[in-house]
Amino acid sequence: MIVKKISLYIFLAFFSINIYANEIASYSAIKYHADYEKQNPKMKESLAKEYSKVRNLAKTLEATVMKNDVDVEVAKNLAIVDIWSNKFIQSYKPTQKELEQLYKLEKPRTVAKYELRNILVSYEKNADRIIEMLNEIKNKQEKKDSFIKYVRSVSNDVASKQNNGLTALVDENKLNPQIKESLKGKKEGEIVKVTLKDLGTQILYIEKFIPEKVATFEESKDALINLAKKKALLREIELLSK
Repeated sequence: MIVKKISLYIFLAFFSINIYANEIASYSAIKYHADYEKQNPKMKESLAKEYSKVRNLAKTLEATVMKNDVDVEVAKNLAIVDIWSNKFIQSYKPTQKELEQLYKLEKPRTVAKYELRNILVSYEKNADRIIEMLNEIKNKQEKKDSFIKYVRSVSNDVASKQNNGLTALVDENKLNPQIKESLKGKKEGEIVKVTLKDLGTQILYIEKFIPEKVATFEESKDALINLAKKKALLREIELLSK
């Protein structure tokens, strides 16, 4: 009988340790976005001590000064729904048929993209003078070469200057609204001016323009997967809320 009791205590202690270890791993992931199992022994010990302190403090507060506090109850409810929602989305795997149906329904389109060269000057008058001289050049390649020379000689944008003013290909919806508006209807090889408050005046050369178009299934697959996951989550919420 004594042996059985000892065995039971050992089992319960081992079970408790495992649950506690899982809590520490979860704490590490949620607070620090770190994989607990990949940490060195010293860091694991530090995380265990830190979580133990937080855990004990939370239990003490909930039983004393925060007892029956409405904010605690609301926070719990929000946390439960948020954690469950994230886990549901991560685990949900939409079928190929589901994605194909969404593709037909949504008719996704690719966003227009720009690759730009940039000259940044402090005064708008300087920008106007540079643009006037550049626009006098009719040969497209010569205009581009001259633009690059101005980048190297006068641009205040250190980051893009190191790449002859060239910026990475970017979706138009990620551009500054003033820049996006100024680029409307413009073609490759054209130059536009944008004055930005507290920054200066930008002279932009349109290196490449990829217009918006109907996306292929493969081009839109990642977005379709995310959309399918969100729709599945909403369906599950409706089902559980009944």
